[in-house]
Amino acid sequence: MNLTDIIALALRNLSQAKLRTALTVIGVVVGVAAIVTLVSFGLGLQQNILGQALSKLDVFTSITVRGASADMLLELNEGRSGSEIEKSDSTPAPQPADDPNSQPTDRFPRPRRVLDDEAVLEIGRISGVKYALPVVNFSCYLRYDGRVRRMNIGGAPAGLSDYPRFRTFLAGRAFAGENSDEAVVTEEFLAAFSPKGPQDRRNGRPRGNGPFAPAPTKSEAERAADAAQVIGKGLILLIPRSAQTSTESVFGIPMISLSPTEKTDDSVPENEQSFDQHIFKIAGVIPSEGGINFNPFGSPRVILPMEKAKRFRDFNRDPTERLGETLAGDSGYMLADVRVVDPTQIKPVMDQVEKLGFRAFSITTQMDEINRIFLIINASLGLIGGIALLVASFGISNTMIMSIRERTREIGIMKAIGGSDGEIMKIFFVEASLIGLAGGTLGVLAGWVVDRLANSLANTYIVKNAASHIEFFSIPWYLSAGAILFAIMISLIAAIYPAMRAAKVDPIRALRYE
Repeated sequence: MNLTDIIALALRNLSQAKLRTALTVIGVVVGVAAIVTLVSFGLGLQQNILGQALSKLDVFTSITVRGASADMLLELNEGRSGSEIEKSDSTPAPQPADDPNSQPTDRFPRPRRVLDDEAVLEIGRISGVKYALPVVNFSCYLRYDGRVRRMNIGGAPAGLSDYPRFRTFLAGRAFAGENSDEAVVTEEFLAAFSPKGPQDRRNGRPRGNGPFAPAPTKSEAERAADAAQVIGKGLILLIPRSAQTSTESVFGIPMISLSPTEKTDDSVPENEQSFDQHIFKIAGVIPSEGGINFNPFGSPRVILPMEKAKRFRDFNRDPTERLGETLAGDSGYMLADVRVVDPTQIKPVMDQVEKLGFRAFSITTQMDEINRIFLIINASLGLIGGIALLVASFGISNTMIMSIRERTREIGIMKAIGGSDGEIMKIFFVEASLIGLAGGTLGVLAGWVVDRLANSLANTYIVKNAASHIEFFSIPWYLSAGAILFAIMISLIAAIYPAMRAAKVDPIRALRYE
């Protein structure tokens, strides 16, 4: 018999037991649909985190350069006491690798240079670097709409068209130049100054649907309309006339007052007369940055021209930053943000930064580990779905065994007229393959329907206020093809025993079988 004859015979045999075949196929459908649904959820999670969230933040072309104060804080966070840090050398003497008396070096070796403006400019001249900017953040009091808050302030360059935070504006534009008295604010700024009421705030967080309510409760058009209302309005920064000092100390190290980063009441700073007032006009409003934030100071709510932010930073240093500077004996920047022209330049640029005497970090260096984690997650989800398909394989074996009992006489006749054991086995393997193919194909379709339904319900009822539609499930072509092939493979494995049993049927006894 040729392959066409075998397939035709297998189809005829399956059609003669329609109910049993249908129930067996349904078992495969359930197993394949479970695999597709669970694995597609894992792939969707991976796509949302790596393909969308991180890509929007441009982390694949971003390098963070650490100054000495940042490394000091890392050492302190690892459990080293203040006295240990003070006694340690800024650059440990190198020791031969084969020296038996050598001691392990610091986990976070200190930069050999100060991360100042000159160093940032030098980093920016490295081949493959698009731009390099110091991370300038501080907190200060500001007055807006008759209320005073203490907020995070950041600095950004003027005229840099591809600066990530300035790519999307709800209203307005970026500031005109480094010397302009203009500022860009975020949606969190609007929410912080929303009208206060018993139903609008809880634990200092605005809520409700009133003016300037948090962005998730409003549509895109409403957010843009609210943002347009503040364009051109003025906000006042209250900058102390001299650098803040304090007699408080940690590990014997002078510290400034550890006041909260943001106050949620309408109180004004003590001795307001000792503050200079700097008026800035709101030029633009940008959307919330989202849940992923790599800035150790938190997301700035107000962004000023870089040069003005640098000037004001000297009078409003973050307590953590001051601690790092005191420990390191270094008044340079804690961090610098470096952008490369494309992800392939990450490694070469990081090597050059290290040669300049700084430590560098990029999320791309951790991508292998991140992908390994997602591989484990997807494999675990697929294994759970595979259990259902394994159960279905017992149904396939049962169907084949029952088929042998019903077709014993037919098998005997086939052998009597010259049918070989191999041809008998091929018939059963083709029947199993057809069951796997039908169940796998229908299972992929069922999984797709379940994914679409679940995704629609999730976007409607769970994240209905998100700024854009979220795809929780992802079914790439290789998942569909792999699921169908896996179903066929499991079906063939399940048919091995029935096929071998059919091949061993004695034709003489089979012809006598009733």
